[in-house]
Amino acid sequence: MFLIFGAGSYFPIYIQTITMGIEDVFKLLLVLVLVIYGFTILAFTFGVLKTGRLIGSWPEILIKPSTFQPGHTVSVIIPVRNEAGHILRILEEMRNQDFPVNLLEVIVVDDFSEDSSMACAERFAKQFPEFPLVLIPSRSLERKEFGKKRAIERAVTRAKGEIILCTDADTMHGSGWISAMAGGFGLIQPQMVLGPVVFCQGKNLLQKIQTLEFMGIMGTTAGSASLGYPVMCNGANLGYRRAAFIETGGYRRNLQFGSGDDQFLMNSVRKHFGQQAIIYINDRSAIVSTEPEASLTGFLNQRLRWVSKSRGYSDPVVIVVGMVTWLIHFLLLGGMVSGIFFPEILILSLSLWLIKILLEYPMVWLMMRFFRKKELSGYYFIAQVFQLVYVVLVGMLGLFLPYRWKGRKG
Repeated sequence: MFLIFGAGSYFPIYIQTITMGIEDVFKLLLVLVLVIYGFTILAFTFGVLKTGRLIGSWPEILIKPSTFQPGHTVSVIIPVRNEAGHILRILEEMRNQDFPVNLLEVIVVDDFSEDSSMACAERFAKQFPEFPLVLIPSRSLERKEFGKKRAIERAVTRAKGEIILCTDADTMHGSGWISAMAGGFGLIQPQMVLGPVVFCQGKNLLQKIQTLEFMGIMGTTAGSASLGYPVMCNGANLGYRRAAFIETGGYRRNLQFGSGDDQFLMNSVRKHFGQQAIIYINDRSAIVSTEPEASLTGFLNQRLRWVSKSRGYSDPVVIVVGMVTWLIHFLLLGGMVSGIFFPEILILSLSLWLIKILLEYPMVWLMMRFFRKKELSGYYFIAQVFQLVYVVLVGMLGLFLPYRWKGRKG
C-alpha cells in the first residue's frame, strides 16, 4: 500500500518532467528552424540584389538592355482552355510586339476547350492573315491527351523557333515582352529564362493580399535563380531553348500531375545542364500581369493545385526549401495555439514570428519597388497573418485533397 501511494505521489512530478522536456524540445526546434529559414530568406534577398546594380545609397533593380542576337527565331506558345474572354486580347498584344515579325510565330494550342476560344482565334487569323499565327486544335485528339503539359508538348513539336516563350491566355503583356525575354538568352547563353510575373492589384482585401504575397514568391524566384539554385518559376512567363526541352525529355516523367509544367521542366533543365543554365531576367519590359483570384474558394483551389505537384519533386534544394518554409509556419502557428496552455511558448512564438516578418520585408520591399506597387506595404502585416494560417492548411491538404481548375477535377 505504501509503495502504491508513493508511486502515485510521484506520478504528477513525472508527467510534469515529461511535459517540460517536450516544451524545451519544441522551443529548440522552433528556434533552429527559424535560423535555417532566416538564412535562406537573407540569401534570397542577396540574390535579388544581385539581379540589379547599385545606384546611390540604395539598390535599384534596373531594366537591362536587350542583347538578343538577330537571326534567332522565337515561338510563343499559348495553351488555351476556356479562354474565349481573353484570347483576342492576348493575340492583339502579340501582334503589337516590337519584335521582328519575320522571326516570330505565335502558337495557340487548345486543351479541349468547351467554349468558343478556338473559334475566336480562327477569326483573328482570318482578320490578320499576315500575322504568323499557328492554331493547333484538339478536336481530333483522344480525351486521354488532355492537360496543359500535353498541349505544350504538341506545340513544341510543331514550333519552328529556336527559343520557346510560354505564357497563359489570361495574362497581360507590354509591347516589349518578347524582346525582353528573348534578350535574356543573349546574356550568358542560358538554357532557360525565368520572367517576372505580378498580380494586378485587385479591388478586395483578398486580392491585395495575394498581390503582395505573390511578390514575395517572385522574390524567391529571382533570388534563388540568381544564386544558381532556382526553386520556383511561373509558366505564365517562361522561356527556354527548344533543344533543351527535347534533350531533357520535356514532361514525359511527370505527366501524371495536373500542375507543374513550369516547375518540373525547370528542375530537369537545372539537373541536366547545371546551375548556370537558368537565369532570372529583371527587365521591367518582361513583366507579365495576371488577375488574382477574386474569391477565397478560387484562391484555395489555385494553391491546392500548386501544392499537388510537390509529390513529384526530386530536386533536393527545392524539397528542402519547401519543407523548411512549411515547417516554420507550422511550428509558429502550433506554438501560438499551444501557448494557451504554455505561456512561455506563446511569447517565444510571437517573438520569432515578428523576427520572421522583419526578415522577409526587405525582399518583399525590393519586389514592390520593382513592380512599382509600394502602396501595398500597408497590407504587409495582414498578409503575414493570412499566410501563417493558409500555408499550414494548404501544405497539408494539398497532398491529398482534390481541387477544381477550369472545369476539371485534379
